[in-house]
Amino acid sequence: MPATVGQPRGGQLSAQQRRIIAPDLARGLALLGIALANIATAWTTAEGAERAVSLGGVYDGSALDRAAAVFSAMFVHVRGLPMFSTLLGFGVGLITMSLWRRAYPRSTARWVLVRRYGLLAAFGALHMVLLFFGDIMVLYGLSGIVLALLMPLRDRTLMWIAGVLLGLQFIGFTAMGVVSVIFPEAGAAADTQLPVAESYGGWVLNNLLVLLLAPVSFIPQALTLIPVMIIGFVWARRGVLIDPDAHARLLWRWVWVGAAVVLLIGLPRGLAEIGVIAPGSTGLWSMLNTSFGLLTGPAIVAGVTLACRGLQRRIDDAHADGRGARLSPPLVALTALGKRSMSGYILQSLLFVILVLPFGFGLGQNEGAFQLLIWATVVWLITLAAAYGLELAGKPGPFEWVHRRLSYGRDGLRERYAPTAGQPMPLPPRQPGPPENPHRRG
Repeated sequence: MPATVGQPRGGQLSAQQRRIIAPDLARGLALLGIALANIATAWTTAEGAERAVSLGGVYDGSALDRAAAVFSAMFVHVRGLPMFSTLLGFGVGLITMSLWRRAYPRSTARWVLVRRYGLLAAFGALHMVLLFFGDIMVLYGLSGIVLALLMPLRDRTLMWIAGVLLGLQFIGFTAMGVVSVIFPEAGAAADTQLPVAESYGGWVLNNLLVLLLAPVSFIPQALTLIPVMIIGFVWARRGVLIDPDAHARLLWRWVWVGAAVVLLIGLPRGLAEIGVIAPGSTGLWSMLNTSFGLLTGPAIVAGVTLACRGLQRRIDDAHADGRGARLSPPLVALTALGKRSMSGYILQSLLFVILVLPFGFGLGQNEGAFQLLIWATVVWLITLAAAYGLELAGKPGPFEWVHRRLSYGRDGLRERYAPTAGQPMPLPPRQPGPPENPHRRG
């Protein structure tokens, strides 16, 4: 279902009737970024590459590979994942607001969220073992549970938590980058790629080992991504993406932050990777990008939201007049993939297994950064076409359908919470419309 919340322009539509297009568009684009990043770091090797191994490799001094490596450093690596993480937090926030509007008590609302995101983690575990060791749904599911536990906190408290965690990461990763410059052998070891399994059985076994070690890696991974999830969570509660005109100054500030990271960290990293500037500094730039690159998640979401303001007005006006807004096929396809992001993500992994891994067709193995961008884009386009077909047929994504059915039951969430016998009726809100935090203590 598309994201719906908040008051429409002019009060002509109810919150439940309004369709907010920017989050779905952003999710569709984030899946492209994830495909472009993962093909170089997880699905292929760059054996024998001259430079930029972590970005797909440069072979025979290819100008196209060099350009692709710089492009990837600027716009791909640590871009799609923090963007998707921001949107996950936004989704948790939307569900929280929906439960509040339906008068769910805090404890019941928390259980709804824990059930939903616990099931997401279970889906992720199966995906990790059968298809992709780099699955993100396990982490997202567990992080969604953490956000459910943080639900009673005030927005200001949550933003302080996010800021402190980001600050610690900036300091820690910068220190690691400096160490990689002082001790180049450490940076070279960190840049070494693991071999890709030669059979599906070996692939599944390796993936199972990664899953068994997941509890050890969860805390550092969660501390990395939870800050931007918190930002998305708070944005949903404050209606930042719902009413971008009222929050334009905040959104533009984030856009400029993202642009600064791309130009001041991503570009030097790319140039260092291809040997144009200080090749020995690649470890430093990589670590800086790993930490400060997280800021591009909210920044890209902010940019997409601002870019969609005119389109959103057209959609609102069309719905207010009782007619559907006509969108171009590319926009319909992008939003369709965004609404079916779980199915698109899993299909992406299946396609990579079949097309890219050595026991499949082996496309992209040791072919260079430019060719990898092409294969990753092809995979993404196939998922885009599949989502577009489902949209035209009026069908949900298969994994979204199963997840929703298991999370909410056959009938879905009740429009209004009704306590069972003996339970107290939850107090109604004091004012129409969501306060800063409908679940704050006291």
